[in-house]
Amino acid sequence: MSSARLLILGVLRTKQPTHGYDIRKELEVWGAEGWANIAYGSIYHALSKMTQEGLVEPVDTAPETGKRPARTAYAITESGEREFQRLLREHWWEQKPAVDPFHVALTFMDALPRDELVTALRHHAAISRANAEVVAHFSTKLPPHEKNAPRHITDIYRLVAAHLEVEARWSEDAADKAERGELP
Repeated sequence: MSSARLLILGVLRTKQPTHGYDIRKELEVWGAEGWANIAYGSIYHALSKMTQEGLVEPVDTAPETGKRPARTAYAITESGEREFQRLLREHWWEQKPAVDPFHVALTFMDALPRDELVTALRHHAAISRANAEVVAHFSTKLPPHEKNAPRHITDIYRLVAAHLEVEARWSEDAADKAERGELP
């Protein structure tokens, strides 16, 4: 939740006041769902919770018009700015491990027959490499081509692609070792 909170507060501080829908659109332009583990549907829940906590405040509500529901615009409060700064520094200076189901599965690689393990590792390598190529390609469609998106978003995608490529190479190497009987 803290990453989603940081992203929402960060968008609000640069584009306030703004609606939850516009926060979502901004994060979509950035492609945040691919690298920040944010579910766009959680934005409204987060805004409601942050309103209760005094981090953001509603500043305007546009009435329902036609099929468009009523929309509330939010602004960041002083407490919200302090929370943004705290979370920003926490994210820069603290490293928290992400739970990756692949890492959990690797723990029990000895429970699979060798041929299935090799196939699974090669499949994981292929999927990781394909995802790296998609992310690398997608990054060429981002800033500076996207209006108003931060220029450094492209570099975030380059980092994600590099991580995926390393995982693909590791998986291929592990498959080779498993074929030779060196793993598990």
